[in-house]
Amino acid sequence: MSERPARSATLVLAGLVIACGKPVDPSGNEDATFTKASMAGPAPTGDNRPLSADLAVEPVSMLVTFNRLKSADKLQEALNKKPGQFSHIDLDKDANPDPLTVADRPSKDGHAFEIRVRPATGEFVVATMLFDQEWSYLGHYDGVMGGSASTTARPLPAAPLAGAPAPPPAPVVVATPPAVVPSAAPTQVAAGTPAPAPTPAPGAPAVAATPTPTPAVAGAVQAVPAGSTQPAAAAPTSP
Repeated sequence: MSERPARSATLVLAGLVIACGKPVDPSGNEDATFTKASMAGPAPTGDNRPLSADLAVEPVSMLVTFNRLKSADKLQEALNKKPGQFSHIDLDKDANPDPLTVADRPSKDGHAFEIRVRPATGEFVVATMLFDQEWSYLGHYDGVMGGSASTTARPLPAAPLAGAPAPPPAPVVVATPPAVVPSAAPTQVAAGTPAPAPTPAPGAPAVAATPTPTPAVAGAVQAVPAGSTQPAAAAPTSP
């Protein structure tokens, strides 16, 4: 960037500091979490410093205002063209600047871009930059708009974008029913074959089967059981 455009940008930002006040919170007071353009103090250090301290917020605002990068896609492409040029955020500690993403956010004052960082561990909010209706830079939040700051020790997770595809549902696990052992096929019995005697149930007392009386044979003497009062039948004599 040449000296003249840089000087013009500085004058514009200085005018914005005078003309634009801070956004107000729900109670009507100035929002203390909002940092006006060109009013940031010395960059804090340590693990509790905001993520925006490692983001070149003012140069990024110039990309939007003077380079007319007025869409999230165009600004995101410019921020990642040279890794490390606008951001030194390295949340996954791999010694490489993490890629940045940009999301549009509705704003009653004009326009808002939510700058995010996307390391291998997820996606987190860095800052929300506000612009008026004419795309002049107003200031930024160190996190989500009107919310708490996103720090290096506790970065704020980014909310999913509207219209983004939902994550695939978890697979449904169907319980497998226990295997059923098929029963033996019934045995066919040929006609005239006596059916096998039923097998007694385990533990049931055995019942003696009643013997089938044997028919008397001519010329034979039938034995009478002991204790019976019936006389034994005499065999017929031959004439």
